[in-house]
Amino acid sequence: MSQRRIPTEVIDQVRSSVNILDIVGQYVQLHRSGNNWFGLCPFHTEKTGSFSVNEQKQFFHCFSCGRGGNVFKFLMEIEDLTFPEAVSRTAELASIELDQAYLPKANEPAHSENGRLKQLYAQVSQLYHHILVNTKLGESALEYLHARGLSDEIINEFQLGYAPTDELLQAFFHEKKIDDYQLLRRSGLFSERKDETLKERFNDRIMFPIRDQMGQVIAFSGRALTADKKVPKYLNSPEGPLFNKRKILFNFDKAKKTIRHTGEVFLFEGFMDVLAAWRAGIKNGVASMGTSLTTEQIYLLEQTATKLYVCYDGDAPGKAAARRALELISPLHKFELGVVLLPEKLDPDEYVKKYGEASFADFVMQNRQTELEFYLEYYKQNKNLENEHDQLEYITAILEKVAQVTDPLLRDLTLGRLAKEFGIERVNLESQLQVLLTRFQAEQVKEQVNYKHSEKISYTTKKSHEKTRYSPVEQAERLLLYRSLHEQNVYLRVRALADFSFIHEEYETIFLLAEGYFEHYATYESASFLDYLKEEHLRQIVIALELTEYGEANEQEIDDCLAFIMKRSPLEVQIEAVKEKIAQAKRINDSQTIVTQTAKLIELLQKKQTEKSII
Repeated sequence: MSQRRIPTEVIDQVRSSVNILDIVGQYVQLHRSGNNWFGLCPFHTEKTGSFSVNEQKQFFHCFSCGRGGNVFKFLMEIEDLTFPEAVSRTAELASIELDQAYLPKANEPAHSENGRLKQLYAQVSQLYHHILVNTKLGESALEYLHARGLSDEIINEFQLGYAPTDELLQAFFHEKKIDDYQLLRRSGLFSERKDETLKERFNDRIMFPIRDQMGQVIAFSGRALTADKKVPKYLNSPEGPLFNKRKILFNFDKAKKTIRHTGEVFLFEGFMDVLAAWRAGIKNGVASMGTSLTTEQIYLLEQTATKLYVCYDGDAPGKAAARRALELISPLHKFELGVVLLPEKLDPDEYVKKYGEASFADFVMQNRQTELEFYLEYYKQNKNLENEHDQLEYITAILEKVAQVTDPLLRDLTLGRLAKEFGIERVNLESQLQVLLTRFQAEQVKEQVNYKHSEKISYTTKKSHEKTRYSPVEQAERLLLYRSLHEQNVYLRVRALADFSFIHEEYETIFLLAEGYFEHYATYESASFLDYLKEEHLRQIVIALELTEYGEANEQEIDDCLAFIMKRSPLEVQIEAVKEKIAQAKRINDSQTIVTQTAKLIELLQKKQTEKSII
């Protein structure tokens, strides 16, 4: 039995049962400003938040990239869902139970290639997990994970798996009646031999499913179970339509709830470190995909966290990696940054194994360094601070960092600490710091100018929305359309005018669609009306109208709009509009419209000969 069409009343119930702010807030960190909520847009990278949510009218809009709509549209965009899937997902997020008949069936094929690939990965993830925990093939891998301190509970939580030495995926897919060679080739689960046959990518590896922020498996990272210098220790799925390792953080899908609740995120180096932290009760840990942290990953975290703690290995390479991460993150000025350095050159996984989960959680809570504290210790490495040359290098490096600190009290305390430690006159440190501050501030101004220039194109939509100048006629049309949607008496009055029509086709189309809408709904709600509009450009017009401050309605305003549109608008514009309606009517053989609009055209042409257009 196939999935049934979701009735309109069920769609309305789901939409009206949720607050779009609650749904969007699970993906974007929002702050209130006036009547709206603002944050960084999840659909494109930006430094200044231009993404807004209107809680009263229940829609979102990005002034920069132009995306907008109601809660269903948001989920369709961010999770790559169809409309029915978005309704189902909204119900799920709001804990609303839908009739099973309206839900997608697990065995129904997805229509898009991305959907089909996600189905493949979901099925393979289940297979690898089953092999690990239930079969002889997975016994050695399971023993290895147990020896590393991973319980069955955490193995199940993260759906860890095992890809055996023997190939079995093609037989598995054949049994599932999935024999699309091109789909399998593009999936990244196979490599292609010279004779164009497929070879499995992962063999004899412990499999870590990689999930997107919605929790769907989109890739794998396989750790070699048997040491072999000829093969890499970790092997990731190749990048493709689903997987871009620069944009993915391991465990972000599970961690984001705790991150939003606490405002904090811990950045670890490896998957096993994240799992060790999870065992210790630290649920807000993430890791990059075996490579250095990227700006895309930072942006993902910026949407959910205000504090970021780098928790890398305590050895020299780990400290160097922590410094690189701080230097990448710090210029963005979005996080309160900190560092946790583990003792004895241990990584989190080793620390938990040696001292236990409770000790690790306690250490992390009690030993958080500020960014500046980290540098005060880091720059002492490999330096003889009894030597004046090394002292000068160290103090200069620290002052460079102090110049970037915005808190004057922290600056003051650090200068006092340096003066005391090295027996230097504080006034000399202050003088040197002032030189660095001047230089740093000049660099910041230059960077901001460059950034504004580079962002000029991406903000075109925002600026065009803010500064679009409509002709007087179109201003009148937009105002009248807005009032017609929001005021039932205005709608009925305009509808009753037999000789009235909007000049611009898109406004006339929206008005005509509103007629069907009001047959089903007693009152207007922008969020529900957006679902009623099938064309994206019409939705964007309605959103733009909703974002315009029109104030209170009055009778004189409506009279003026009608008079202006019907009597004072350019005859040329009206004539072109009528001609277009005649052409459309001819295309669909609508004889009645052809007759009425032809009569109107003749009238307008006669009027053009005897009158001058006022505008």
